[in-house]
Amino acid sequence: MEEAAAGAGAGAALEVVVFPWLAFGHMLSFLELSKRLAARGHAVAFLSTPRNLARLPPVPPHLSPRLRFVSLPLPRVDGLPEGAESTADVPPDKIELLKKAMDGLAAPLTAFLADAVAAGRRPDWIVHDFCHHWVPPIAGGHGVPCAVFIIVYATFMAFVGPRSANAKHPRAATEDFAVAPRWIPFPSTIAYRRRSEAEWIAAAFRANASGVSDMDRVWRLFERCRLAIYRSCDEVEPGMFALLADLFQQPVIPAGILLPAVIADGDGERPETLRWLDDQPAKSVIYVALGSEAPLTPGILHELALGLELAGVRFLWALRRPSGMFSAAIDAVTDDDLLPAGFEERTRGRGLVRTGWVPQVG
Repeated sequence: MEEAAAGAGAGAALEVVVFPWLAFGHMLSFLELSKRLAARGHAVAFLSTPRNLARLPPVPPHLSPRLRFVSLPLPRVDGLPEGAESTADVPPDKIELLKKAMDGLAAPLTAFLADAVAAGRRPDWIVHDFCHHWVPPIAGGHGVPCAVFIIVYATFMAFVGPRSANAKHPRAATEDFAVAPRWIPFPSTIAYRRRSEAEWIAAAFRANASGVSDMDRVWRLFERCRLAIYRSCDEVEPGMFALLADLFQQPVIPAGILLPAVIADGDGERPETLRWLDDQPAKSVIYVALGSEAPLTPGILHELALGLELAGVRFLWALRRPSGMFSAAIDAVTDDDLLPAGFEERTRGRGLVRTGWVPQVG
């Protein structure tokens, strides 16, 4: 998308709408893409639900005039916890209900586009996520082209394949997903070797509580989008983008990894975490990060801590409390009690625990 935007010509600022899935890994990736577009002088409207927008990190002040956030109210769905607006707010078995609620954003999106057109701000593009199969028809009704932004590795989409390839080489049994698909024309090891993972991807081909399977969502939107953007590049996945362009018969744009910029400490210096890493021997530190949605308990955290201590390894641990439904087990536990008593003192010098943000770029 950056390449497409850059090719629009000097002074040809675009109006771009971005619309991610309701998961923070997706929203943060879309936010990084939005910041890159805004930095190039384009106007970006970032669409999500009220609670999710309130939880996003702040945007650099110099980008604020060109990056606005638009709140769309998430409709209520029976069985979805009160106030749940992201995958961080629900257990895994409720995510399909979140997709059903997401589908209810079709009406607010239609109203948003109608208002934008009436105000003379018809978007030049809508960039949306994998599950938004209903966006291209709505956008097309307002004369707006769509692009799908895939945040997972491009090879995964080659493994999924288009509808036509799956019709020619159907996969029904779990075992079918434990081998590389027949439409990959070169030697490939991509497959789901573990049965639990193969069962997960096989389930994505079946309808869920939203009434639509994940794969049908993907196929419908790929069949209607002008182009596909991937959070990857040829250096990371050589040869994959030419294959995807051939498989899906549409332009493919590698947007790069889109890593966030390193934010300096309050004193303007290199972040303390990175300064600590600089002092360690090369390739000697284990990075421990379980994310904010893993269903953790104090017992799991203590076992992991004691394992690191007994192993005697250097480590950097990004310790974040689970949010939403997953936090119930440790809501009453203080930060001091998340780890075994004396753990940080006993591992001081070779281990660092950070409960806040850990820079991903060094």
